[in-house]
Amino acid sequence: MTTTDDKARKALFAALAKAQSEMGSVFKDSTNPHFRSKYAGLPAVLNEIIPTLNRHDISFVQAPDFDLETGCVILRTALRHKDGAEIVETTRAPIGKKLDPQAFGSAVTYLRRYAAQSMLGISVEDDDGNAASGRMTAQRQAQVDKAAQTWAVRIAGVLSDNNLTVDDFDCWAESAGRPFLESMTPQQLQAAHGWLEHKNGCDLIRKAAGGKA
Repeated sequence: MTTTDDKARKALFAALAKAQSEMGSVFKDSTNPHFRSKYAGLPAVLNEIIPTLNRHDISFVQAPDFDLETGCVILRTALRHKDGAEIVETTRAPIGKKLDPQAFGSAVTYLRRYAAQSMLGISVEDDDGNAASGRMTAQRQAQVDKAAQTWAVRIAGVLSDNNLTVDDFDCWAESAGRPFLESMTPQQLQAAHGWLEHKNGCDLIRKAAGGKA
């Protein structure tokens, strides 16, 4: 913690608790080609945490650096509340004393992903591919349904904030050859939410819906 202001510290803890209660699991959407293992990519993690943190007046900042003496990539991750309190965590990964830009970039991405997950208690789950083969348990199906419902509600909220509806989204989806919201997997819904909040998704949907004001 970088503040001795008890009021600011309590405000940060309260806001962080509320934000965490709204965060869901992140699905493994990327594959490591060397080990053929799946993991949750950095965009999936950030799309889950940043909008939720921002709704509770918490900013999420990550700043990379390199220590030539030890050959370590250093990443400082900060959660900063509007009242001035912040939590800062430092993580490191050795890559050698010769600074290789590619190795540096890979290490930064790796550290950013794991620092975000660990600081906010984000759980990572397998994707729902087993549903097609009939091996999904009832418990797993319930988890998938709950995740899909959570993301669908969030998307509906973003659309409503932009004077759009789910029907408008589906109208755009049909014209663009994309799946309707109700047929999307949780992973697809999560990606769609990030597209709507951080890119020009709502503008494209509005255009497909006839330029709604």
